[in-house]
Amino acid sequence: MDKTLNQIKKEFGEIATEHRQINSFFWGDFVDAINRDSVDYPLLVATVQPGSMDDESISFNVQLVICDKYNESDYSQVDEIHSDCLQICNDIRITLKQYRFEDYLSIEGSISTDPFINRGNDMTAGWTMNISLNIYDAEDWCAIPFDNYDFGND
Repeated sequence: MDKTLNQIKKEFGEIATEHRQINSFFWGDFVDAINRDSVDYPLLVATVQPGSMDDESISFNVQLVICDKYNESDYSQVDEIHSDCLQICNDIRITLKQYRFEDYLSIEGSISTDPFINRGNDMTAGWTMNISLNIYDAEDWCAIPFDNYDFGND
């Protein structure tokens, strides 16, 4: 695998840090992210989903949630949040298609998006975005950390 899952996590963290409209990033489940003591919205949450492996790549899906908090008494804020968060989704899509990423990953197929309203401890609205990432894999068996394992390739 040309990049590890931890390196992909770091990339998403950097995207969140550098994007002027995202105030915090969480790697894990959305429920865990919003149940922390203090969440600085707008929030980007990345959750790894099932994937697959083949001879050329390791594929996995990442569900991204971009959301912001709104006041229940001002429901019109939801329209603004949906508009802003959809733009952030598109910004992330465009970012992942840049030269920085082309040496080690590609996006498989189209990206599905879904607006939501969450009425939990924090009243949030935003978008989920499901991205299928292919991380290239050179199948470098010499890099596997074995001690004296005989592959039988001689």
